[in-house]
Amino acid sequence: MTLRQEPSPPNPNQPNPAHRTIMKLEFGQDKDFETDLRQRVNQYFKQGGGRSKAGDWRLHLKTAIILTSFAVSYFLLVFVAENLLQGLLLVLLLGLSTACIGFNIAHDAGHKAYAKTPWVNKIMAWTMDLVGGSSYMWFWKHAVVHHRYVNITGYDTDIDLGYLGRLSPHQKRLPFHRWQHFYLWFVYGFLAVHWEFVGDFQKMIMGGVGKHRFPRPTTHELVVFVAGKAAFFIWALLIPWIFHPWYAVLFYYGIGVLVLGGFLSIVFQLPHCVAEADFPLPNRDTGRMEKPWAVHQSSVTVDYARRSPIVSWLFGGLNFHKEHHLFPTISHAHYPAISSIVEQTCRDHGLAFREHRSFWSGIAAHYRWLRKMGEPDH
Repeated sequence: MTLRQEPSPPNPNQPNPAHRTIMKLEFGQDKDFETDLRQRVNQYFKQGGGRSKAGDWRLHLKTAIILTSFAVSYFLLVFVAENLLQGLLLVLLLGLSTACIGFNIAHDAGHKAYAKTPWVNKIMAWTMDLVGGSSYMWFWKHAVVHHRYVNITGYDTDIDLGYLGRLSPHQKRLPFHRWQHFYLWFVYGFLAVHWEFVGDFQKMIMGGVGKHRFPRPTTHELVVFVAGKAAFFIWALLIPWIFHPWYAVLFYYGIGVLVLGGFLSIVFQLPHCVAEADFPLPNRDTGRMEKPWAVHQSSVTVDYARRSPIVSWLFGGLNFHKEHHLFPTISHAHYPAISSIVEQTCRDHGLAFREHRSFWSGIAAHYRWLRKMGEPDH
């Protein structure tokens, strides 16, 4: 099978990105399901005088709560906490608040779904830079590559852990993967450390991720990248170091970053890396996917805990993952409402609507998948 390529999608911050390419993979042409689904969802937004697909007051209130929680927990941890118990409780809250910034604010903004106004989306996307990531690198790796080719081995870099683990049945199994359903949960915690100190810099230097190539940041995007990393290092390490011994700073940073990495990994793994999700490959003869794009998105994502308002609030609606992959530019504030539309449309077109009833059943399903992928006969 040969890999075709297509020009990278337009980026307003990169007027001439044609010298970089994203691997091309074509999907089936039957758009009956996609057309019907979009018409039904559009009809929902037309009702009641016309709803906006962007975030509304619920998202704005949530943003204020999350940012306040982040700022207060950080201030109390650095300047007020007097003992280990207080420190541990505050750093756990800080780690969770940081994850919630990614799930609820930066994620919606990165998909241009936080607000109608482009500059508001851009500013809110910068919250990812504030907490150690890069909104620019995330856009290409997640919004472009992952969303276009989710669960397709060799294309979707989110399911590629290298030699550390085996998430797809089409990846090579190594002998120590037999125990990955035990050790990967700990490895997940280090995702944020790699993201903050290695991954973003590596993508910038290489000009891409995996076999995909995209423009390196230039001008103001490069300024945002450098300023964001500097700001993160200052508040996360330098300021605490001024007031506390270095070993205490590293201890609490380690706890906080493990909480952050663990939440980030688990929330994004549960919808895709389970037995209920498909892992299709391109047809050997045609080099293209047999299913249409929307049908593919539905088959490779699994919802979980749809009826839990707590999970939905904390995880930024990412438990409605099928809805998110079908409508990434709609704010997660609307996912609970359109979920029933997506489910009914799937059933009307003979497509399975797969879900896990709770967060913990999703955790159990991911555990079973890791164990299965580590077994020799797979």
